[in-house]
Amino acid sequence: MPLKVIYSERFLEYKEDGHPESPGRIKAIESFLRNKKNSFEFISPSACDEKDLLLAHTEELVRKVKENSFFDPDTPNIPGIYFYASLSCGAALEAVRIALAGETSFALSRPPGHHAGKNTLGGFCYFNNMAVAVKKILHETGLRAAVLDIDGHHGNGTEEILKGEERAVYASIHQYPAFPGTGSVSFGNCYNFPVFPGSDSKKYMDKFADAVAAIEDFCPDVLGISAGFDTNMDDPLLDLNLEDVHFYRMGRMVSKASVKKVFVLLEGGYNIKTLGNACFCFLNGLSGR
Repeated sequence: MPLKVIYSERFLEYKEDGHPESPGRIKAIESFLRNKKNSFEFISPSACDEKDLLLAHTEELVRKVKENSFFDPDTPNIPGIYFYASLSCGAALEAVRIALAGETSFALSRPPGHHAGKNTLGGFCYFNNMAVAVKKILHETGLRAAVLDIDGHHGNGTEEILKGEERAVYASIHQYPAFPGTGSVSFGNCYNFPVFPGSDSKKYMDKFADAVAAIEDFCPDVLGISAGFDTNMDDPLLDLNLEDVHFYRMGRMVSKASVKKVFVLLEGGYNIKTLGNACFCFLNGLSGR
């Protein structure tokens, strides 16, 4: 059965010249996946409602993004960004809907989300797609949810929003020290597995196995994966050393875990030449191929 990919050409409409979070990122992945005939089915998303955003964010943050009345040096104030951020969040919610129906899904969207906090934006993120998705699961069902964040940067926003949730856990493997400077220790329902810059792939994969074990211990009904590919050895923003085979192995490890309702959201990854194959390898492993 083809893996469902939630994608819209509208995600390509905005950009900031010279900014690493560019339309080319998801275009590279989309083109690569479309060339794998019969492996992926593409679905168009709709923008989420404001009430969905308010499950994870304050009215103040939503207003600032809607009115373009914000400033962050890393997160461009682009005309119409509220629509694009809401569409990206809507893709995440569609991925959840598909996962709860029993099929694995992947939201191929931008902007990313895991650095956006309850009342803050930053790190290329406006609204936290993953946190909104998990909050909607918790709000509308009695299910237990877990987040596995494999982006090379710590998802400080997701951690902030989900900390203390009795029916959710957050687990992240990330380079430390690195932006945003958080994620050095675990606490409560938040499990952090920092990896020093320059660490070899074995060190990373050992931490990944620990993160999966922590999630398995929680026995979630649904798993959301914040998938960043900036851990690739050729990514310009970090100093980690994963190759395509490691992304495949991570996908396979998750596919063998006890939780079967799985959705994936794109976060980072900034080398356009390596993004497509890295993402394909992870999804292929996740599909058990």
